Order: sequence, then structure tokens, then C-alpha cells
Amino acid sequence: MKTRSVFGALLFLAALPSSAQNAPPVAPDWRGRLREAIVRAVGQNPELAAMERRIEAAQHRTRQADALPDPEVEIGFKDVPVASPSLSRSDFTMEMVTARQKFPGVGKRATRKASAQAAADSATASHAIHAVALAAEVADSFFMLAELDRRLEILEQSRERLKRASASALERYKVGKGAQADVLRANLETTALEDRLLGLKADRRATAARFNALQNLAANTPVPLIGPVDPDPSGRGTAEITREAEESSPGVAAARASLRRAEEELKLARLERRPDWTAMTYYGRRERFEDLAGASVSINLPFAHPRRLEERRAEMEAELSSARADLESVRNQLRRDIEEAAAGLERNVEQEKLYRTSVLPQAETNFRAAQEAYAVGQIDFLTLERAALDLDTYRAEIAARTSGIGRALAALQKASGLPLIEGTPMPGETHEK
Repeated sequence: MKTRSVFGALLFLAALPSSAQNAPPVAPDWRGRLREAIVRAVGQNPELAAMERRIEAAQHRTRQADALPDPEVEIGFKDVPVASPSLSRSDFTMEMVTARQKFPGVGKRATRKASAQAAADSATASHAIHAVALAAEVADSFFMLAELDRRLEILEQSRERLKRASASALERYKVGKGAQADVLRANLETTALEDRLLGLKADRRATAARFNALQNLAANTPVPLIGPVDPDPSGRGTAEITREAEESSPGVAAARASLRRAEEELKLARLERRPDWTAMTYYGRRERFEDLAGASVSINLPFAHPRRLEERRAEMEAELSSARADLESVRNQLRRDIEEAAAGLERNVEQEKLYRTSVLPQAETNFRAAQEAYAVGQIDFLTLERAALDLDTYRAEIAARTSGIGRALAALQKASGLPLIEGTPMPGETHEK
């Protein structure tokens, strides 16, 4: 019994986490690391760079949209005799210079520019959507790495404890003071932990590859341990975020820009009934006669083909109805996604609090009681080890819930389109040149 008590005490000291292990110090620089990773991802992402070039191209198209068509200049000879070509024998023969300029119907140029501007605004909003989503994905990977690091730390501690417990159980068995089942159980738990460690290490490698790829780094770039994190869930409520998102979310902004463009295209289709004007002037030089000059104005007759105009108008009305429906769909999707992300955030916050203030203290008490019972022979080794493993499980759950708060914040940012995580660019910000 004395040997059993000594073994129980040794196992207790090896298995019971210290206060530092229960409440690991939060890494002081984790926020800075996350911010740097987001800035790097946004600054080096090739898709964002391509979108910014498309925005620049759209802005150039806007400045072209209300320009007049190119003027035309025509140079030639008029009324030259065919049988015996000459520039001086006939008073009808002349050398001519003609200039033409087309003027679109009233309102068309301004409407084309407004349509092009709406397209540019849509491209800008799409860029903002991608930038916010990219930052959210970086944060999600970061917090997932933090969780995996903590789980690996806990399992490493459990493995060392089990190794020592297995060695002690073996020594007790050799001297006839312990049961073979204790030795076998300790070895089995050690092997099972090795398997879990291998799985978590593979998960970390895959998550680190994703984290690096989002920053446009090589997938195998080493990612140092992140350490414990403590994301702050406090801030604006769901109703406030939803209200702000409906007003300034880039997703809604893109849908509104598409709606404006559809409105301008419909307006332009109606303006197609207005004729375009072409002004023309000429000067004719004659060899032996007086020079001539003239000017004229012509118009096209679009209303001569009313079916084409009606079909064009009907097409744009359908596009406008589609854009209005898209805007309402985006708003509905926005509300749903925000509500789902907020529910996930609240769940993680409440569960983290429950595990930290209630479940984990109970697990610690249960383990100490099991240790004392094992020391006096009231329970077997299997029951003691189950209590220790339960304690490790709840410690890992706290790590999962804590990182889950950060991942839920990232999901809420992606759902709302708002920059909720530090380092996320504001709408309109682009790469640093």
C-alpha cells in the first residue's frame, strides 16, 4: 500500500497541470503578428492586384465615355473627266477637303458616363469584398493555428505524464505490487496519444500551408508557434452591425452600383430614339474657276426601326428588374450570414466562459479526488487515468473555444463585409505602391 501511495503521489505531480499550464500566459505580440499577416496578405495578393488594375481601367473608361466620336477629314477629287482626266478643263472639277463631326443625341453622353461610373464603382466594391474576405481568411487560419498549437502543447504534456506513469506501473508490476492491466493500459494510452499527435501535426502543417498561401508565401515557410490568444468579442451588437452592413457593406455597394448601371442603361435605351447629328463642311479648289465651299447637317433616323428600339428598351427593363432583385437578395443573404456568424460568436463566448469557470474547475476537483482515491486503493489505475484524460480534454476545449471566438469574429467580418479585425483595409484602400 505504501508503494501504491508513493506511485499515486508521483503520478499526481506528473499529471496535474500547474497553474501556469491551466492559464497559459497570453502571447503579448499575437495581435501584432495577426495584423502583419493581414497587411502582408492584402499587399501581396495577386488577385487583389489584378482587381486594382481593373478598377484603374474602369476609371479610364469612365473618362472616355462622354467624349465625342473622332472627327473625320476627307481629301479627294470631284468630277474629274474620265476620258481625258484634267483638273482644269471642267468647271465642275475640284480638289476637295471635307470635315465631319458626329454629335450624339442630347443626354446620351452624360448617360454613358454615368453607366461607366457605376461599372467602376461596382469594380471598387468587388475589390473591397475580396480584401475583407481575404483578411478574414487569414485571421481564421491564424486562430486555427493558435488552437492547434495549444492542443499540441497539452498532448505533449499528457504524453510525458503517461510515459512516466507507464514506467512507474511497470516497476510496480516487476516487484509484484501492481497489476499487468495497469501497464498495458498505460502503454495503450501512450500509443493512442502518439496517434493523436501525428494527426494534429499534420493538421497544423496543412493549416500553416493555407496561412502562408494567403500571404503569397511559399507553402512550406515555417510558421512559429503562435501561443495562447485572447480575442476580444466585445464591441458592436448584432443589430448595429447589421444596420451598418446594410448601409456600407461592399457587397451591398456592389449590388447598388449594378442597379445604378442598369438604370442608366435603361435610360440610354430610351434615349436611343433621339437622333444623332453629324455636321459637315467642305472646301473645293478649282484650277481655272472660283473656289467653292459648303456646310450641311445630317441626322440618323432611329425611330425608323421601332421594333429594335422596343426590344432594346424591354431588354434593359428586364436587366433593371434583375438588378433590383439581386440587391434585395444580397441584403437578405447579408442578414442571414450576420445572424449565423453572430450566433457562432455568442456560442463560443458562452462555452469558453462555461468551460473556464465551471467545467474545468470541476474536472480539476474530480482529478484530485481520483488521485486521493487511487492512493488509498479505492479505484484502479484506469479510473485515475480517465480522470486525467478528461482534464486534458477540457483544457483543450477551452483552447478550441478561445480560438473559436477569433474564428467567429473572422466569420462575422466576412459575412458583414465590415473591417472588424485590426489590419483589415478600409473600403477604397489599395496596395501600397
